Amino acid sequence: NQANDDSLNCIAIESEIVKAQVIIDGVNQDKEDISGADIVDGILWFPFNLIAKHENYQAALEAADRRMAKLEKLKKEHGCLVSKAEIQGRADDTLNTLKKLSLYYKEGIFTDEEYEDAKKRLLESLVNGAR
Repeated sequence: NQANDDSLNCIAIESEIVKAQVIIDGVNQDKEDISGADIVDGILWFPFNLIAKHENYQAALEAADRRMAKLEKLKKEHGCLVSKAEIQGRADDTLNTLKKLSLYYKEGIFTDEEYEDAKKRLLESLVNGAR
């Protein structure tokens, strides 16, 4: 929950739902990207890292699920009509854009400042409901 949740309008609620869905999708994808080498390394050298990583994934997913439930309740209370497919589509678009920005940064196409600015603008667009 956030302090201003009760004052959110439908567009802001939708943006918050998209942000929570991006987190869920990102965590799930990160979980899937664990390689066999990561597991072997974790078992042989740092098993506590695998345990901590799993617990972090679980905590992030549980928090995002609670956030989604609160926002869905607010959406119903406000009479907002936004489909899950539309929200998932926006979340997918946002996650893909974040991945592209990260790739461009890693390849040296973006400077630190350009990368941070692009991420900030993308996330602000979610807050403002603009896409």
